[in-house]
Amino acid sequence: MKILLGIIASLGVGAGLAYLFDPDQGRRRRAQIRDRAVSATQSANERLEAKTGHCSNLARGYVAEARSLFARGRRAAQKTSARVAKPA
Repeated sequence: MKILLGIIASLGVGAGLAYLFDPDQGRRRRAQIRDRAVSATQSANERLEAKTGHCSNLARGYVAEARSLFARGRRAAQKTSARVAKPA
């Protein structure tokens, strides 16, 4: 079974190489493959940058909200301590 699988894989690799290195159309095919790979890489980079920007903005929003909550709690504590500190 392993021998048959090796023969089939070898035939596939050979056919692929013959397809890419064909004297008539090989250069065009290789250029198309290269262009598609470059396009896919650029597209992936753009999506990654967009996702990174979104996560960064989300984190900034969470930090701003946390600061607001802490400031609100600090003001409430100061009001409470001011009421408690007043002589009766």
